[in-house]
Amino acid sequence: MTCHPRHSRRTRYLHPVALAAMVALEAPAAWAQRADDSVVNITSQRRVEPLQGAPLAITAISAREMDTLQIRRLDDLRAVVPNIIIEPATGTSSAAKVFMRGVGTDESLFTADPSVAIYIDDQYIARMTGALFDMFDLQRVEVLRGPQGTLYGRNATGGAIRYITRVPNGEKRFGAEGRIGNLGRVDALLTGGGSVGEGTALSFGLMAKQRDGYLTDITNNRAVNDERVEGARAAAAITLSKSTSLRVSLDVLRQRSGAHYATGVLDPARAAQFNRPVNNADGNLLTVETNLAGGINNLDQSGGSLSFSTDMGAFEWRNIVTRRKLSNELFIDLDGTAATRFHLYQNQSQNQTSYESQLVSTGSGPLSWTAGVFWFNEKNTQPTRQDIFAVGGVNTVRQDTTATALYGQADYSITKIWKATAGLRGSSETKEFGIDAVRANGTPNFNFSNKKTWTRTDWKLGLSGQFDPNLLGYASATTGFKSGGYNGRASSAAQAALTLKPETVLTYELGFKSTLLGGAATFNANVFRNDYSDLQLTAFDPNGVSNLFNAASATIQGLEIESAVQITRDWQVSLNLGTLDAEYKDYSAANAATFAGKQLKQAPKIQYGLGTTYRLGLAGGIVLASAQLKHVGDHYQNLANSEVIKTQAYNIVDARLAFEPEGGMFSLALWGKNLGNKIYYAGGFDIAGIGIASAYLNVPRTYGVDFKLRFW
Repeated sequence: MTCHPRHSRRTRYLHPVALAAMVALEAPAAWAQRADDSVVNITSQRRVEPLQGAPLAITAISAREMDTLQIRRLDDLRAVVPNIIIEPATGTSSAAKVFMRGVGTDESLFTADPSVAIYIDDQYIARMTGALFDMFDLQRVEVLRGPQGTLYGRNATGGAIRYITRVPNGEKRFGAEGRIGNLGRVDALLTGGGSVGEGTALSFGLMAKQRDGYLTDITNNRAVNDERVEGARAAAAITLSKSTSLRVSLDVLRQRSGAHYATGVLDPARAAQFNRPVNNADGNLLTVETNLAGGINNLDQSGGSLSFSTDMGAFEWRNIVTRRKLSNELFIDLDGTAATRFHLYQNQSQNQTSYESQLVSTGSGPLSWTAGVFWFNEKNTQPTRQDIFAVGGVNTVRQDTTATALYGQADYSITKIWKATAGLRGSSETKEFGIDAVRANGTPNFNFSNKKTWTRTDWKLGLSGQFDPNLLGYASATTGFKSGGYNGRASSAAQAALTLKPETVLTYELGFKSTLLGGAATFNANVFRNDYSDLQLTAFDPNGVSNLFNAASATIQGLEIESAVQITRDWQVSLNLGTLDAEYKDYSAANAATFAGKQLKQAPKIQYGLGTTYRLGLAGGIVLASAQLKHVGDHYQNLANSEVIKTQAYNIVDARLAFEPEGGMFSLALWGKNLGNKIYYAGGFDIAGIGIASAYLNVPRTYGVDFKLRFW
């Protein structure tokens, strides 16, 4: 079978905005009644408010919607969120590569901080490694686009993703879920809850999943890129008094998925096109060659949090203490050949502790406000070895990070229509870094250590108008900051001494949120402009040496649309659209060859998603049918804009058909993901100097059956 990422000109130029507008205009007013009349509420601004009343770019997905849309892991969010790229980080199946509005991080080493912050409730997840969390026992997920800092503990330049777990409420419940499918897919999940006495509520979730590999290693006659994950989560909510409540949560995860292998991308035709050696002789992207039969990808992580809130009358006082740790042993073949061109070994040990205290106003007057203080400490140690043509030396990298912040945001209702927003944040981050390098023969190579502190003041200004109950307009200007840092993959003391400057952003945003047709439709849109300075970027030189450096600056601007229309009481369609225009600017003449005419990586000019859900009532229950199309435009996987590993535009189609009987004690569903069996490059390496042209592929077509049982 020959598989190559290709796009169709016929599908590339679809017009989803026009389609959504036609559907909205044709929906009769008689169908204005929604099938689900509930209002979607969010807590992204630290207080409960309706999604349509929040003056910011945010996507919220409920637990019910996650089932319907088959959102089971962090990277499944890419189907429903505008201007987002989420894939496993290049070279590993356990780390998350997240780019939002063209800004993100694809270096999973701990010396590179993520640009998009991930939270489980109020626990900040510091590392990309281990961040591909599965979605279970959740209430909803909120995705905020743009800089976040005047309401959150750790600052983020690109955005934030918040997992909001189910709060134990004392309800007695116990259920099971299962999923089977092709490629040996078997998933199992148990969830439950109850109460102990009158003041303590409990909940828990246990999960396990496995899938066989989808690539064939023809060197060693086996399937690779499999998945093996087990996890658990437990929580307790305790009422201490009428004004004070306490919540404890614990989670643990163990992953023993095999090493993630790349495939060579140069078949004879493409090798001739690029004047490069062939590394995919059979022309099949789903077969790989490797001389690393003993690849490793073992991940263990756990975490816990203790939070309490007290109603102080005019405000609520909230406190949260968190503790997390992980270990990840990784041994991977990056080159996609049966030679040792580039193998990587690393064994990370990480732990983090944080404390956050917030005051949130509860009054009903024109002024509402939030103020907080945040302290965070993280320790990382990792021996790293790069085998380029031969077994390399070992660099033991360590970094101790301490971050503190004081932040606040206030909203003031000027009139019944107009509201002003102002926020301020002061940040201080200290990083103590070191490398102890030993050559392959055991002799010392170099040692380097340094300690540096970066401080920054960020702000937000906004104005919103609730012109009527169904129309909100807003404008804002927000700054963001990611502290400087070090190159943990430095191969010499001179490289290690090149300290990164902080990355900063100023974002302007103008948008509106509207509810139409008597509540049967929503249409939200915004335009934005990001002025980035000193972007922190990673790139390999022709000899396979990783360089971490600051780009001069970049401008990213775009449009985002989210819309849903209830065509009838039982039929809904939805749209999400994102466009990006991203270019480098203000680079020096010496750097012109690096940046001139280049597009930012992971920044497709267009992405859109179309979805539909239909509910058919039967005498004994309901049938729920759903389908989604996600289109992602051409984009580059590296700073050099290599055409060899460029991701061509692609369409992914998912569908699900479920039956739910009356009473809701069980459900049964047929499902399929990537039904068109589209193969695309989710990541890749093009290092011509050492003969590497390889790509990491998405999972091909999968399908199967899932079920739910509710015992009580």
